Amino acid sequence: MDNSAHLSTRAWSTPRSAATVMAVGGVILLIGAVLTASDPVGLLLMGLAGLLLLGFSAYAFVMRPRLAVSFDDTTTGEGTFGGQPTLTMRTLGGTHTYPADRIDRIRVLDFRRIGRRTGQLEIDVLTEGAPTHADGDGPREDTRLLVFSRWDLGADLGEVAEDLRRAGFTVEDRRR
Repeated sequence: MDNSAHLSTRAWSTPRSAATVMAVGGVILLIGAVLTASDPVGLLLMGLAGLLLLGFSAYAFVMRPRLAVSFDDTTTGEGTFGGQPTLTMRTLGGTHTYPADRIDRIRVLDFRRIGRRTGQLEIDVLTEGAPTHADGDGPREDTRLLVFSRWDLGADLGEVAEDLRRAGFTVEDRRR
């Protein structure tokens, strides 16, 4: 009889369709820049915009998945998962995996920017060598802040927070 648990993973990243649209837009702008080569300012502006779109597209394709949670697939009575959950985050500096005891805080925030509300998922992870329990209250200085938006994760931040809760993480929801 095999009693080994099946490892499940839930991952989030920028939708491939959005990255594809950016790549197509970048190529169109570069073609337009070549076609307007007689106008040096137009060539420069359209060429720069096309290259930026291609760069953002490449970033969206390479940084996959931006956030992933792995956990034991066995469920407990409350609908949560058993086992030690881990978070894996992909950044420009590489892929980093943190067990639950290295996560200091996860919170969902809501900000008003340029006349509309935008959300952020903030994850504070303990740096190498930092103790897992801090003395006193207040913010810790030995953490690294990682911020994700809906664009980064390609999903509603409330749904991502709920999945993280189900995996066993404590998530503060500070949305209004």
